[in-house]
Amino acid sequence: MAKVKIPRAFKARLKEAGRAHGYKGADDFGMHLITKGVAQYEGAAANARLDEQLTSVADTMGYSSVDELLEHLLERGLAAYATDDGDPEAFAARLRGLGYLE
Repeated sequence: MAKVKIPRAFKARLKEAGRAHGYKGADDFGMHLITKGVAQYEGAAANARLDEQLTSVADTMGYSSVDELLEHLLERGLAAYATDDGDPEAFAARLRGLGYLE
């Protein structure tokens, strides 16, 4: 899998949210959000490297750049994990429905 550079502006939020959900750090959680998020798009070939998937989705979906797509995926992923309503089963079911958990 190709390495993707997580934008610096997201590092603190990713670190905090990732630790709350059992991830090792900002990069680990960020990669989780990116890989799960990009898989939701039709333009992402499952057998392609991550950087190729991101480029394909950015082109297909009309993003101005891969960086814009990354920011969108991270914002969407952080929002999904940020709204824990106190019911762990309902929270996990919601994350499964959004594609972040299997």
